Amino acid sequence: MPSTGNPAPDDLSSLLETHRLWVATDGTHGEQADLRDLDLVGRSFWRADLRQARLDGSDLAGANLDHADLRGASLRGARLASASLWQANLGKADLRGADLRGAKLDHADLRGADLTGADTDGVSLEHALLDDAGRAAGP
Repeated sequence: MPSTGNPAPDDLSSLLETHRLWVATDGTHGEQADLRDLDLVGRSFWRADLRQARLDGSDLAGANLDHADLRGASLRGARLASASLWQANLGKADLRGADLRGAKLDHADLRGADLTGADTDGVSLEHALLDDAGRAAGP
């Protein structure tokens, strides 16, 4: 089924650089990445710093998120079907209601991630760190 999200911005790489600066300066410079409801199907975010990024409702089906840092990111209702998240850090990420069918999360860090209502059918989790994964995120 084709994506119904909004098209990705033309300046995606500069948006990610601005976000990296926002993370590095604890929010005093740059801007938090807002990638909600975007069509990011098949895109490469290899080694991207997406800590605390907003990706709710985005279509990341088949995307390459290998080694990406998604700690504390919000991926509520995101479509990550068949995405590769090998060695991605999803610590304390919000994945409530996400579509993870067939995603590759081998060696990923999911400690403290909220997977409530996520579709994990066919997910590969070989050697993944799962301590406290699945619990609702606390305050």
